[in-house]
Amino acid sequence: MKKVRDFMNCNVICLSPEDSIFDAAKIFSEKNISGAPVVKDGKIVGVLSISDIIRFVSMKLQKTETPLPSLSLLIFEFIKSSKDYLTFKREMKKISKIKVKDVMSTKVVCISPEASIIEAASLMEKNDVNRLPVVENDKLVGIIAREDLVKALIE
Repeated sequence: MKKVRDFMNCNVICLSPEDSIFDAAKIFSEKNISGAPVVKDGKIVGVLSISDIIRFVSMKLQKTETPLPSLSLLIFEFIKSSKDYLTFKREMKKISKIKVKDVMSTKVVCISPEASIIEAASLMEKNDVNRLPVVENDKLVGIIAREDLVKALIE
């Protein structure tokens, strides 16, 4: 039976709760990932995804309750809503000071490296997450994402 250990990524890109959400977004962009575990003192304290950042920025920049599908559309709507550039700049400066700990999801679903790929897929589906931190003896040893499950499927 295929195990999580065989398909997880051991080089986990982690964030600190004290990182700014802009720094996190930059890391996501540079590393071509959509989320990462948040670690403090060697322990996972949360998970941050691009969706979390966009949802948060959307709430901060927009008064309506309807979230926009992308950050570029969000910025366009904000400018279009007749707020001047200086106001926009001030708002972005405030947002740039927001920390990962203020936006991250604290409900972290983890999995053991000895779990099966089927268990990983089931956990992802049940909890509507795209990645699972892999933990052994309370230590982060890897991460497995939906893409890794696809690899396992075709091997």
